[in-house]
Amino acid sequence: GAALMLTIVLYPYVYLLARASFRQQSGNAFLVARTLGRSPMQAFWRVALPMARPAIAGGALLAIMETIADFGTVAFFNVQTFATGIYQAWFSLGDRAAAAQLALCLLAFALLLAGLERSSRGRSRTAGRGARFETMERPVLKGAAGWGAFLLCFLPVLLGFVLPVIMLGVMAIGSGQNILSARYLGFMSNSILLASVAAVLTVAGAILVGFRARTRPGRSSRWLVLGAGLGYAVPGGVIAVGLMVPMAGLDNAIDAVMQETFGIRTGLLITGSIWLMILAYIVRFMAAALNAYDSGMATVPGHLDAIGRSLGQPGPKLLTRVHLPVARTSVVTALLIVFVDVMKELPATLILHPFDVQTLAVQAHRLAADERLSEAAVPSLVLVGFGLIPVLILCRTLGRESMGRRAAKLGTAISAG
Repeated sequence: GAALMLTIVLYPYVYLLARASFRQQSGNAFLVARTLGRSPMQAFWRVALPMARPAIAGGALLAIMETIADFGTVAFFNVQTFATGIYQAWFSLGDRAAAAQLALCLLAFALLLAGLERSSRGRSRTAGRGARFETMERPVLKGAAGWGAFLLCFLPVLLGFVLPVIMLGVMAIGSGQNILSARYLGFMSNSILLASVAAVLTVAGAILVGFRARTRPGRSSRWLVLGAGLGYAVPGGVIAVGLMVPMAGLDNAIDAVMQETFGIRTGLLITGSIWLMILAYIVRFMAAALNAYDSGMATVPGHLDAIGRSLGQPGPKLLTRVHLPVARTSVVTALLIVFVDVMKELPATLILHPFDVQTLAVQAHRLAADERLSEAAVPSLVLVGFGLIPVLILCRTLGRESMGRRAAKLGTAISAG
C-alpha cells in the first residue's frame, strides 16, 4: 500500500523531466532510424529513449530520494524505515545519538544511490541536434489503440488526482471553513511567499552549481554536485533541527555580545525569522532543481561552450546568453518542482516557522491531527489548487513552444555579441 501511494504521488518527477527531454529532441534521429528499417517502437527504444536517459535517471533518483526520506506515508501504513526510526528516536525517545546514527546511515545510502547513478551514466553523452531541427509529427491513434493509450495515461491521473480531489471535496462540503476569510488568506500568502522565494533561490543556486560542474569539470565539481544533492534524501525535520541548533547558539552569542557591549537585547535574529526556513528549503530541495537543470543541459553539446567563448561570450555571458536560453524549459520545470515541494513541506515548517507565520500545510496537519478531517480537507484542497497552477503553466509553455524557435534562439544566443 505504501509503495502504491508513493508511486502515484511521485511519478510526476519522472514524467515532467522526461516530457521536457522528449520535447527537446529533434525528429531527425528518429526519422533516420525509420529509414534504416526500424519500426516506430524499435526507433523509440534504440534512439529516443537513450537520448532521454539523463532526464529519466534524474527523475527516478529524485523519486527514490523522496521515498527513502518520506515520513507521512510510511508512518500511516506503519512501515518501519529510516525516516520513521529517526523521528521515533528524536521526538519519542529523546535519543539524539541514535537519531544521528540513523540519519548518517540515510546520508550514506543517498550518497551510494547518487554515486551509482553517476557511474552508470559514465561518459555517455547526447548527440547534438544538428543544423536542421525537425519536430516530431504527432501520430493519430484510433480505435482500440487510441482508447488503450487514453486509459493507460488517464489511470495515474485518476488515482493521483481525480479520486483524491473528489473525496476531499465531499469532506469539505459543510465543514464551515471559509477560504476567503482573512485567516486563510494569510495562510495562502505565507505559503506562496515562502515557496516563491525558496524556488527562485534554490534554482539560482542549482544553476550556479551546474554551470561550474560543466565549465570546470573535475573531482571538486563532482563532489560539489553530490554534496548539493544529498539534502533531498534527508527528512525535513532532521535538516530543520540540524540548522536550528547551531543557529540558536549563534543567536545567543550575538545577543550576549550586544547586551554586554551596548546593553541591547537582540533576541532571535536568525531562528526567529523566515530566512532559516528558506535556508532549510534550499538544502532540502537543491537536488530537485539540480537534476532538472542538469537533464536539460545534458542535451547541449559541449562544443557549443567553446563556440560561445570564441565569439566573446565568456563566464557569465556564456551562462545567460547560451545555457539559460537553451535550458529554459528545464529551468521552468525546476522552479515548478521546488515551488510545489515547498508548498507541501511539513516537518521543517513545523519546527522552524515563527509563531506569526502559519502555512496551509501546517494548518492541514493540525486539523488532521485533531481528527477534524472535514476541516483539514479545505486547506488540503487549496494546496492542491496552488500546486496545479504551476503545472498548467508548464504544460502550456511546453505545448506552445516550438522546437524551431528554440533552435533559432540557440543560434542567436551563440552569435550575439
